[in-house]
Amino acid sequence: MYSYAAYGFTLRSELALPELDIGDSAPDVILRLGTVERRPLELDAQGDGIWATTGEACRSVNNVGTCLVRWGREIVVDPAPGVDERVLRLSILGPAFALLLHQRGCFVLHASAVQCGDGAIAFSGGSGWGKSTLAGAFHVRGSALLADDLTALRISTGCSTVLPGFPQLKLWPEAAASLGRVPAALSQLHPEFDKRACGARQGFSHRPLPLRRIYLLAEGPGPVTAPLRPQEALIGLMPHWYGFRFGDRLLQVGDAAVRHFRQCAALANSVSVHRLTRPRQLAALGDVVDLVEEELAQERESASALRSTGALQPLRG
Repeated sequence: MYSYAAYGFTLRSELALPELDIGDSAPDVILRLGTVERRPLELDAQGDGIWATTGEACRSVNNVGTCLVRWGREIVVDPAPGVDERVLRLSILGPAFALLLHQRGCFVLHASAVQCGDGAIAFSGGSGWGKSTLAGAFHVRGSALLADDLTALRISTGCSTVLPGFPQLKLWPEAAASLGRVPAALSQLHPEFDKRACGARQGFSHRPLPLRRIYLLAEGPGPVTAPLRPQEALIGLMPHWYGFRFGDRLLQVGDAAVRHFRQCAALANSVSVHRLTRPRQLAALGDVVDLVEEELAQERESASALRSTGALQPLRG
């Protein structure tokens, strides 16, 4: 059995998951190999399917395997015959972990997050929108990585907290090269596509951090940012909930739809949400990072000045 730490829990696993950090506390979650008897009956065109009930969810991926996630404490993995270990781990570290975190009460955002000052910022968008590349660019500049692609949040009134995931970025070769990495020296994540695993153990934050700002990525001339009002932020954030990768199945269970809306609303009201419009060219990456860093520095200076005059009281808790 292996012991790992991720997203605020300690995992005891029968499978080696080298992407994760070693954990040394009592396990909160058990991952074991086993046979999953009750598999999804409704499959999509790719042969994938999911079912969910209160406390349990099962996702099956054609030629990869089936993962049964139970009560936020157990993952049962039933691999397909001959599946590549890298492909199986992708299915566990992404979708299965998302189901587990959902059961543990987290809001799971399709985003990458880095430390900035005493808090965190997150970049949210669809697949291929540059979340990982932006996080990698900040990491190269000295910002600690918190999570890539799957960002787990603890939502509370007035403040939302990012739980540290695991120290890896998933980058296409050209993006990795633009950040000073040698693609040929990086492991291929999947035998059928060329995305690479970029380790980030040096410069990874192991502690939860308050989320200060979310950037919703958009393509266009720029770079330029625009703050969103809470109602606009709510509408912008809702499609980027990671759970929508499973359709609407998770929202059909009990009061999950109501809880999801409340979490979205609380997040939109507790965090500054901005739309970040930028060209998709890698050559523009430095300008995007400069813009975000300058804006955040100006915001910190303004807040510090207000506190020094007594006009703004520091947050408690």
